[in-house]
Amino acid sequence: MKKISIYFATMLITLSIVFVLGEIPDVKAEKIKLTFATTMPPKSNLEIQSAEFVKMINEKTNGRIEITHYGQSTLYHSKELIPALAKNQVKIGLLHVAMVGRRSPTLEFLGSFGAQGCWDSFDHYYRFLDNPEVLEIAEAEFDKYFNAKLLSPWAFGTGFVGAKRPIEKVADFKGLKMRASGTAQATMYKALGAIPTELSSKEIYTALQRGTIDGAASGTSRFRRSKFYEVAPYITVEPTLPYLTFWLAINKDVWAKLSAEDKKLFLEVAKQLQIKSREYAAEERNEDIAFMKKNAKMFIEFSESEKKKLIETVQPAMREFSKKHVGDMYGKLWGLLEATK
Repeated sequence: MKKISIYFATMLITLSIVFVLGEIPDVKAEKIKLTFATTMPPKSNLEIQSAEFVKMINEKTNGRIEITHYGQSTLYHSKELIPALAKNQVKIGLLHVAMVGRRSPTLEFLGSFGAQGCWDSFDHYYRFLDNPEVLEIAEAEFDKYFNAKLLSPWAFGTGFVGAKRPIEKVADFKGLKMRASGTAQATMYKALGAIPTELSSKEIYTALQRGTIDGAASGTSRFRRSKFYEVAPYITVEPTLPYLTFWLAINKDVWAKLSAEDKKLFLEVAKQLQIKSREYAAEERNEDIAFMKKNAKMFIEFSESEKKKLIETVQPAMREFSKKHVGDMYGKLWGLLEATK
């Protein structure tokens, strides 16, 4: 009996020392396993940054947080990914600017799609997007419509417009049947005198080949890899959009279970790769321009006067579009756009 009392007394003293020192030896932190889905083509900017995100989180936690990356639409396509993230069927997702915009007109505007033709320059758009008030609005939209926490907006890249005939000035859009992705782009093309035609991205090459459409806009790397220049040989540097924004987000319930330290890490890594995505997009753009100068039938860049004319032509229509779609946010969003010029 005396031996048992001594044993318990010893254990009590040991536990007291542990609590005082704040250490519990040989206790391993619980491993966290997450899934991450992306939908971009192989070797593209955002697939590269996504793979780096997984690697950095793994390394910085010594493997404690293990993220399985399902890239290139192997788990979900762009449209399917949004409800999958909201329902916690996948934990992290890189969401397509156009798909996000269909659910949230405010995010369509913030992602540059809802104000097409109204940005003075790439830097203008980045000043707008990096504004703390803009990011606060974006976070609220993700919380409301996607059951998700926004980690970071990543730059997809700029675009080309390929057509059957040269587009050297604003007037050249008139009468062209242009592939449109969503009502915002359709509104812009109508303002330019073009005829918008809704098509999925998978149909662009065939539609150009068959004459269903006369032209289409898409990312510079997409034009190169999908060889759109073969069927739309007159290439113009996209004059209406800056760097498109894709959204890196994590399911809200998953986010809530992470420790404060892990949350901080996720945000820091996401921010680092946001910067890298912009740098990579700029480099990729230069490479794609060099390629098109050699391979397109004609390579065109709008003059500064034509860019200004395009904004003046498009902005009234895009303002009316915004009034109808973003409602009470209209004044704030356009105020921020004007303030960041």
